[in-house]
Amino acid sequence: MVSIAREPIKKLLGYAVRAEIDANRLYTKLSNRVKNLLLKEKFQVLAFEEKKHKSVLENLFGVLYPGKTIKVPDSVDERLLPSVQVRPSSTFAEILYQAMIAEKSAQNFYASLAKKVGPSKKRVLEYLSKVERSHFLMLQSEYTLALQFEDYAEKDIDKVIT
Repeated sequence: MVSIAREPIKKLLGYAVRAEIDANRLYTKLSNRVKNLLLKEKFQVLAFEEKKHKSVLENLFGVLYPGKTIKVPDSVDERLLPSVQVRPSSTFAEILYQAMIAEKSAQNFYASLAKKVGPSKKRVLEYLSKVERSHFLMLQSEYTLALQFEDYAEKDIDKVIT
């Protein structure tokens, strides 16, 4: 398993960019699939924020390693930064649960990575950690609703509760 403590920051930032690309892709896909307009907007916000995180990470890499190019792997060790696996048999609640796990892992990843950099760069990573926490909380709320209303993602919110 990849260890945050042992891996170079350069490599860890590449992993983080991969995770943000994958998260953006997931939330964009979900926003295009759900019919609940409120939920659609929430996924669009999540996709937008993940795209911004990618830019923040690339900028941080550029500051830490001027003139170098970030190497973004095709995948990341699932034990470090798990991705969401959407299968034809996946329920909406299962997808949300996996996304919660991924956001929690990202939160912990950035918090750990912040301990490996200097004070001025630490703030950026702590910020990302806190935003990932907010994503987890948003998804947790949606997960609870999805468990209570099985067609939550498929209908406008006023039709779900009536």
